[in-house]
Amino acid sequence: MAEPFIWRKSAIWLGLETTPGTAVSPIVWIPKTTGVLNPTTEETTDNSGYGVRDEIYDSFITKNYSNLPLEGIVRDEFIGYLLYLWLGNYETLKVFTGIVSGGTPKKGDSVTGGKLVKVLTIGDTTYYCFDGTVSAGTITNGTWSLTATAVSDIYFHYFSVKQSQKLPTATVYDDDPVSSSKAPYSMVNNLELSCEVADYMRFSAEFQGMQMQSVEAGTLNPAYSDEKPFTSSMAGVRFANSEDGLNSADEICIQNFRVAINNNLTDVQCFGDTDISAMYATTFGVEGDFETLYGSTTLRDIALASTKQAIRFYAKNGTGENLSGIYVDIMKAGLNSWTKTDNNDELVSQTMGFTGQYDTDNGTAIEVILINDKSSY
Repeated sequence: MAEPFIWRKSAIWLGLETTPGTAVSPIVWIPKTTGVLNPTTEETTDNSGYGVRDEIYDSFITKNYSNLPLEGIVRDEFIGYLLYLWLGNYETLKVFTGIVSGGTPKKGDSVTGGKLVKVLTIGDTTYYCFDGTVSAGTITNGTWSLTATAVSDIYFHYFSVKQSQKLPTATVYDDDPVSSSKAPYSMVNNLELSCEVADYMRFSAEFQGMQMQSVEAGTLNPAYSDEKPFTSSMAGVRFANSEDGLNSADEICIQNFRVAINNNLTDVQCFGDTDISAMYATTFGVEGDFETLYGSTTLRDIALASTKQAIRFYAKNGTGENLSGIYVDIMKAGLNSWTKTDNNDELVSQTMGFTGQYDTDNGTAIEVILINDKSSY
């Protein structure tokens, strides 16, 4: 029998699958605060009467799949894999800085070789992020012109909602001193990003996958990367009437913030097997909440008037060529609940709940920019 061990000696990692359900080798270890790959089963019972008081005569396992609840601190590289599995679409953008003349570049503007996907102002620097084959020099849409200098020391990774029932899949691994297991065809059912004052930005995710499989002992060797974390002192929240106003919006004094999406996964099982054969995403939902001091009725009145707001939740670590950051933009949020505290001895605060809604102007409800020195995922 193996010696007892503490859970710090266990490890979680994953690899992105090319063919859903075909297991692949792991490519990233994920530092965790909690996380364990569990088998999940369903059984059918034979409760036929046999002339006795006993309730059950027989039973069979009829469904065998897996579940991985995972929590940890958001760091600047591995979180990209979770964002990809979370939202479904990913690309690395061509990013430039420079002088603009003739007009104001806007998200969606077409230029030679692609389109403008995002305009992101960080500190005193505005980054113009394009898809396609756009290159440095003079970039123009016929109205405005950008004298563009390419950003080459850091990479801007763009994650957006995939409008398909088929999302990316991964093989997740669970390794500890007693055993090693894997679960192919694992998908992110939900993912939550949150931050409180005086704490790290944290994530919470739930994976669902096919039946667990054993991995030969001694074949997994954890190897973690030294990544940058994000904390509340690096974080910020902004509100604006629309996405294009977020760059210039004021920072809001926030005590905590949470945003979550749910892919509402459903699995398919066929005759002849206890394992599931496939999983699909159904409806896509975005929701969250935040807390701030109660100093005016502005937020309450926005909620009561059903006024929609764009929200940016972000954190950045470093500057210039050492910049890492995560920028979560909710294009249209409905503020749908509001409460204030009533403790006689404490400052009065207010908590606001919201739902992300599909925005036709931007063609999405939510998008994320992740900035780091990793060239691709």
